Amino acid sequence: MILYSLQCRDGHVFDEWFASSADYEAKAKTHDIACPDCGGTEVRKAIMAPNVSRGAAAAPAAPCETCGEAGGCPWSG
Repeated sequence: MILYSLQCRDGHVFDEWFASSADYEAKAKTHDIACPDCGGTEVRKAIMAPNVSRGAAAAPAAPCETCGEAGGCPWSG
């Protein structure tokens, strides 16, 4: 499944799920996608911001056994 942000001819922006990019292309070509606001069937993909994963957050630094400071301790080697 793929989620596309779409825009109708009147400028309404809405999201819709498709089985694949080919599914979207086929439905857009035959005007089988309707805007939920106005019912218009002339739609195109709207500009979308990518959903970029930043990965797992870094684990916090363990406290120093000498002074108890977390990371950057001047006493630890």
